[in-house]
Amino acid sequence: MMLNKEAIISCLIDKKICTKEEMEGCSLENVEMLEKNASLSLPLQYREFLLGIGRGAGILFQGTDIFFPSIIGLKTDAVNLLKENGENFTLSSVDFVFSMHQGYEFCYFNTSEGDDPPVYQYIEGSGSPMIVWKSFSDFLMDSIDIYSRSRNM
Repeated sequence: MMLNKEAIISCLIDKKICTKEEMEGCSLENVEMLEKNASLSLPLQYREFLLGIGRGAGILFQGTDIFFPSIIGLKTDAVNLLKENGENFTLSSVDFVFSMHQGYEFCYFNTSEGDDPPVYQYIEGSGSPMIVWKSFSDFLMDSIDIYSRSRNM
C-alpha cells in the first residue's frame, strides 16, 4: 500500500511517535541531489518518505542513519562492511542503501524493482542480504508500529 507524505505524517502523529513540529521533510532539491549523487531515479514511495520526513521524525529511527544528509555515502559504507566481512555479495549499480544501523546492519532496495520496491537487509555475520520486507511501505509501517509499541509499554 503506497503512502503519500501526508499519510506518513498523519500516521506518526496518530501513533504519538512525534509531533508535526518534530518532523522535517527534504526539499525537492535534496531529493534531486541524492538522485544525482547516486546516478539513480529513486522509487516513488521512497521519494514520499524523503519529502515527508526525510530530515527527521522525532524518536523514529533514533540511532540509525536513515535521514538526510547522513544517508549520503551509506552505499560506500555498506560496500566497505561487505568487504571487511569477506562477503561474496556485492551491491549493484541500481541498489540504493537508505539505512545503516550502528555500522553492522544496512537496508537497501533495488531501484529497478518498482515504485515501492522490496527491502533487503544485511546484518554482519549473517551471509548474503535477504528480503525482509516486501515493499518500502511495509518497512516503514513495520518500523512505525515497532516504535509505537515501544512507546506505549
